[in-house]
Amino acid sequence: MIPQAMKSAGDYAELWSHLKSMEHALERVQTAASLKEIADLDRARLLALAAFLKKELETRNTDTDLSSAAFLAYKAVGYGYSLDVDLRTMLQDLPRFREWLRSQKPSFAEKSARLINALEGYVAKVSEQVSERLFPDNDPPKTEFRILHDLLSRLLQQTESALVA
Repeated sequence: MIPQAMKSAGDYAELWSHLKSMEHALERVQTAASLKEIADLDRARLLALAAFLKKELETRNTDTDLSSAAFLAYKAVGYGYSLDVDLRTMLQDLPRFREWLRSQKPSFAEKSARLINALEGYVAKVSEQVSERLFPDNDPPKTEFRILHDLLSRLLQQTESALVA
């Protein structure tokens, strides 16, 4: 994002930039033909997304607001945003998430853990296979990544609303 726009739009512009970066990383890894095409930044963004989801979904107190501390782990302490959304509810409201694994009837905690494990496992696989194989094939977890993309799209909409408010 342009620095002047961030100055005029405030902290939500930076949050929007981080969310957008994660969304682009998800898109790039889904379309890459080979693991060699996946950049270090993409892996870092996916790990940041996994850390954010862990923080917000596994240890979330439903009385608190959404924070972006996981997005800004490399920034100075003290950053905190509130979009007044409950990430658990937002995720449960996604049609793809509701339909995913429906026949197995897993709990929300099991499904969210599976999303996080898919992200972390994919990044570990990319890191491992890039160094071992000459032309490693790319096979990301499609359903999980589509769900995560839908979630990021909704979060981006909320952030954009906060930017113009």
